[in-house]
Amino acid sequence: MEKTGIICNPMKGANTPVPELPEVECIVRSLRRCLAGKRIMEGQLISPAMLRGITEERFRERLVGKIVTDVKRRGKYIFFFLHEGSFLEVHLRMTGRFVYLPGDSGAGRHTRAVFFLQGGESLHFEDMRKFGTFRLWHKGEEANAASLQRGVDPLEERFDRDVFDKILKKRPRCRIKSLLLDQESIAGMGNIYTDEALFRAGIYPGKKAGSLEKEEKERLFQCICTVLQEGISKRGVSFSDYRDLWGGEGEYQDCLRVYRRRDKPCLLCGASISRTVVAGRGTYYCPECQKA
Repeated sequence: MEKTGIICNPMKGANTPVPELPEVECIVRSLRRCLAGKRIMEGQLISPAMLRGITEERFRERLVGKIVTDVKRRGKYIFFFLHEGSFLEVHLRMTGRFVYLPGDSGAGRHTRAVFFLQGGESLHFEDMRKFGTFRLWHKGEEANAASLQRGVDPLEERFDRDVFDKILKKRPRCRIKSLLLDQESIAGMGNIYTDEALFRAGIYPGKKAGSLEKEEKERLFQCICTVLQEGISKRGVSFSDYRDLWGGEGEYQDCLRVYRRRDKPCLLCGASISRTVVAGRGTYYCPECQKA
């Protein structure tokens, strides 16, 4: 049977970017609308190796019969909260994605898990490269979940200018792009939105964090918040076959100013966009607007 459902991951394939904060936020918003208040009637683990810290039998035993009360995000992690207080932690990694199907459908080639829901719907987790992970936490174990204790999330209220300044001061010799990508410092930033924020702020990606002037810090803080919110409002970046709840593609790839625009003219000054490598990641910048 051909699958027709909600594909909740914008990225596909080894040569496309992994989901970043805006994409995961869009995934979570779709999942919340589909799952909140639904009971998990049955679970099928096709690839038990994706589980962390629990056996397949114990995982199914603890999950089946539970009601999903909410779906939330922190950084790039997704959390399914259950009515008795436990919660399922999911990391999509490179190619993981959720597909919500209104009827009974067979597992696809890359399906790793299927959750059958009250009402007849099913939630499939697909992962071509098998890097995605599931971990089920007991009630009260929030303090043990490393994913909940990582760096500040840029969409949290506590992420303000003072907190950002403290993050920069803690690692002054670190290159600014490397610092922004460090999930222990800021949870959720990825390659695309980091390059875009640095371009908007006019800061060279290899510049040391401790060398930023006050005005540069202020611009960068604001640009981080702006590009993330823009990414969410445009439903993420679709370099492949991402579809939202209504079957539409993300649109933020049409708004990118430097990412994947090597040798194309800068939209501000006309200079050719350059590509280098910072923190092991392909990095796009304008050599005129972001002078080294």
